[in-house]
Amino acid sequence: MSASNYDLVIIGSGPAGYEGAIYASQLGLKVALVEKETWLGGTCLNVGCIPAKAMLQSATMFDKVKKLGEYGVKVAGAQNPELDFPQVNKRRDEIVKTMTNGVGYLMKKNKVDVVRGVGSILGKGQVEINLNGQKSILNCKNILLATGSRARHLSHIKVDGKYIVTSEEIWSFEQVPETMVILGGGVIGCEFASAYGRYGTKITILEMGEQICPTEDHETAAELAKFLKKQNCEILTNTKTKSMAVKDNKVEVYLEGESVPRYFHKALLSVGRAPNVENIGLEKVGIRLNERGFIPVDLKTYQTSIPGIYAVGDIIPTPQLAHTASAEALYAVDIIAGKKRHPINYNTNPGAIYTYPEVASIGFTENQLKKEGRDYSVAKFPFSAVAKARIDDNADGFIKIITDKKYGEVLGVHIVNGKASEMIAEFALGNNLEMTIEELAHTIHPHPTVSEAIKEAAHVAMGHPINI
Repeated sequence: MSASNYDLVIIGSGPAGYEGAIYASQLGLKVALVEKETWLGGTCLNVGCIPAKAMLQSATMFDKVKKLGEYGVKVAGAQNPELDFPQVNKRRDEIVKTMTNGVGYLMKKNKVDVVRGVGSILGKGQVEINLNGQKSILNCKNILLATGSRARHLSHIKVDGKYIVTSEEIWSFEQVPETMVILGGGVIGCEFASAYGRYGTKITILEMGEQICPTEDHETAAELAKFLKKQNCEILTNTKTKSMAVKDNKVEVYLEGESVPRYFHKALLSVGRAPNVENIGLEKVGIRLNERGFIPVDLKTYQTSIPGIYAVGDIIPTPQLAHTASAEALYAVDIIAGKKRHPINYNTNPGAIYTYPEVASIGFTENQLKKEGRDYSVAKFPFSAVAKARIDDNADGFIKIITDKKYGEVLGVHIVNGKASEMIAEFALGNNLEMTIEELAHTIHPHPTVSEAIKEAAHVAMGHPINI
């Protein structure tokens, strides 16, 4: 075995891993980034966030072409456009390739050593690399685990990668299926429903809970459901699936309470993500998982129970979001480099769902505040009252701001709109600065913009609505 010495070895090259590696190198640390796959960027870049958004953008463009006449643009055949699905896939793959190549370039630019192979902790300060049976050792002062997550499977449903798939195999579809059942109405399930439903697939979403997107505010979830139903989607909530299996080249599904099976051409299993904590050497140094299978860490340092070993992202019990993982990695690197930081406030951590319309949120939902017995107020403003939203054909949805009655603190924001993911960042900054609703209402927003709805909703909360 050969050995090399580093200040920091990071296992996993997803958003947390590669951004942490860049930042650590910029701070003067000697860094190695270990990746078992042939590509960099992790699940998000290769088989997750980025390709999914490319698929959704194609669906949005497919919709817009049908409306060109409303803009005064005459194009032959625009009323009946055809979807070129191979081109949809080609464009998606080209975007992914460009971005992964970009990560490789950033590693060279920032003098990060990329080490190919399966990385695992051999002992404190030692990482073993296994590349096709050839083993080597990286000696280091610190280890950062950023191994991410994978699509969760269910023991009674066999994923065959052809008829029954997860979000990691769905990219192999060569044509748009006529029908598809989606087991799980969470973020991933709804995004694929919104894409394929607009492509023309008849979608059925099966959700065990009372609403789709169970972690979202009940009003935004209901609004999204309303639009998904217009996009070829049937939504069955409070529904349990007894069995799902391939039969005669179709997917046979039995639901509880139904004696007759339903049949679909494809099925997407979308029941959450499992942390990649196996075979990374945790047991060799005595790191134990919590009851949910995640690695416990000190959220003031992201250090595990073993000094010098840190963990961030989907493998720790914090929101499984790429931007959250990146923020945690940069924080952990600061701690490793001896810098002081204020702990991350997860109430200022935004989330986004890239359906049409998008859903974005930050802070508390109304139901969470009810359970806590908080005294709060709710203000809503529809995008239909915003001129730029109508100009952009983006007047669907609303913004909902929840504030503390006594101090006017913004406790939660929930947006349903085609640009929701862009607008929520204003609240991430505002919440970090402990913004009040009065300060938000008095912040000048450019006119005409879709983001004016933020100011308008703030005025509603203040008790003096202006443009409604």
